[in-house]
Amino acid sequence: MPVPRYSITDAAQAAACIRQLRLEAGDPDLDASFPATVLDDLDVDAVVEYTEAHRRVGPSVRAAELEHRAVLVEYQRQRETARYERRLFSVLQTGYQLGVHPVTYGAPMGLRSRQAVYDRRTRLTRKRAAAGERSLGDEGRAREWLDAHSAQLRALADTLVDCREELLELVDDGPAHDELVRNIDAAGTLLNSRRPTQDLCTAVALAVHLLRPAVARPASNPVVREQLAQGLRLLW
Repeated sequence: MPVPRYSITDAAQAAACIRQLRLEAGDPDLDASFPATVLDDLDVDAVVEYTEAHRRVGPSVRAAELEHRAVLVEYQRQRETARYERRLFSVLQTGYQLGVHPVTYGAPMGLRSRQAVYDRRTRLTRKRAAAGERSLGDEGRAREWLDAHSAQLRALADTLVDCREELLELVDDGPAHDELVRNIDAAGTLLNSRRPTQDLCTAVALAVHLLRPAVARPASNPVVREQLAQGLRLLW
């Protein structure tokens, strides 16, 4: 039987079930450490870590919550697989576009021939096309993800726009700099929408990717550096 695709809503429901079970059992650590609500991936991770570390409830409670823990862990796996494939595709596509010998960047990932690199890039290209380049699948799930991460996306876009001039100085003149300008400006324009759009997410993701440590110099402001790092973890 195929594994269901889980969304952040599914994860939130599983976390709520765990919280209720532990609340009824009188878990003494619950209020101090367990997220009151699950709104994003960081909350999901916190719940999983909590259930592993806090065991001051009876075995019957831990057994009852196991099904819900499994949903959370599977959600994490699907999320990390999607992120890994996006990052892998970025490496393969960049190498192809820059004309780098395939084995140079393929070998560290276990792709030890030109054909192996080509096959993997082709499979990922087809998979992305079939999914409409959305790691979460259909339109409804993409909308759901955007709504769940609205605050984070808007905060990232605000940082890009507010710190535009400083951030542009971190990337040398050239195609990457020009693309960074386009995406920051696009993010600024798209911020006016009532709900975050796929176009806003794309603009923010591309800008953050162009500002990653391997490409750009680090921002002088530690708060901005941390926001960009969080953006990479969220979107890539």
